[in-house]
Amino acid sequence: MSSAPRTFLLLDPDTDRRTTTATSLLAYDISVLLASDLSAAQGVVRHHRPSAVLIDSSMLRVPDLRQKLYMHGLNVDVPFIVLADEREPLADTDVPYGVLSRPLTDAGIRSLMTLQGLPVAGESPVILQPQEPQPSLLYALPHEYRTPLTDIIGSASFLHGHAEASAEEIREVSAEILGAARRLLRTTDNFLVYAQIETLAESPLHIDRMRQCITPEPAAVLYDAVTQRAAAHQRPSDVTMAIDIEGVALGIMETHLDKITTELVENALHFSRPGTQVSVSATAGARDVVFSIRDHGVGMQESEVMQIGAYRQFRRKSQEQQGVGLGLIIAKRLVELHGGTFSVTSALGMGTSITFTIPRAA
Repeated sequence: MSSAPRTFLLLDPDTDRRTTTATSLLAYDISVLLASDLSAAQGVVRHHRPSAVLIDSSMLRVPDLRQKLYMHGLNVDVPFIVLADEREPLADTDVPYGVLSRPLTDAGIRSLMTLQGLPVAGESPVILQPQEPQPSLLYALPHEYRTPLTDIIGSASFLHGHAEASAEEIREVSAEILGAARRLLRTTDNFLVYAQIETLAESPLHIDRMRQCITPEPAAVLYDAVTQRAAAHQRPSDVTMAIDIEGVALGIMETHLDKITTELVENALHFSRPGTQVSVSATAGARDVVFSIRDHGVGMQESEVMQIGAYRQFRRKSQEQQGVGLGLIIAKRLVELHGGTFSVTSALGMGTSITFTIPRAA
């Protein structure tokens, strides 16, 4: 059995110091990704998944360093370790970091490997037994992949066998292929997001780190997400917004707030007819912000509302829903993991109203 990946990102503006530290780590069979500044580090995390980030203490002066790396693909459960001289005063920071003395010693590297759960020479590796997969998800996913793939294959086969097709036919069929491909991508993206959320939810430390992130201007995030979905459905006039949270910072990553809003507005537009109103509001309270998304669409039965949180397709025969119903579940889980509340009020044929809260930044 192979050991866990040993890939660390080393962020240090000093070339000689960076080389010395990397050489010490390489001696322990640890792969090292090097970056001299924030921009270089962001480029690294877009293409690699380090299991720890080692930063020189001078980088503590970079505002929102962690969040800026998270936004470029770094997993939120990755720990940050500061490398500092023993007598060096650390820059003021309200974000918790681990600290190791520089130059790295044998004991320091062993501590780092222990923190990461990596096998240390002379120790037996810990073997984690995989959890049982959720049967309902396994049953749902094949259908969700088969439907758009069938559309893609059928449309592509038509183009392949009809070389004499008119320009209008080609545009129509290619649009069907593009739409099916987008549905397939959405299903895949939501499945991966949900898997990451459930992994993070198993650790209180991971949850605490997520809640340390801040969205300084949630009004802009909300506005952009709503207008983009309304434009995608060609229904900008159907959507009304009442957003009264200018300058109110929230304790959530911008990407997570965008995901919650996008999924809920997408559902509201998807399950309501053009010409009916979808309203979005946000109001600041003393401790949190209250969000509301209301549509006048097909609605849900009480039994269906009670089952939100499981992999379930609601009324597939009467209303096709792409993405194994994960959008609503993802939004609910993200809200709850950030310490917020989530409630759904719906009646069949009368529409759905979703209200959720996100705590204000400390």
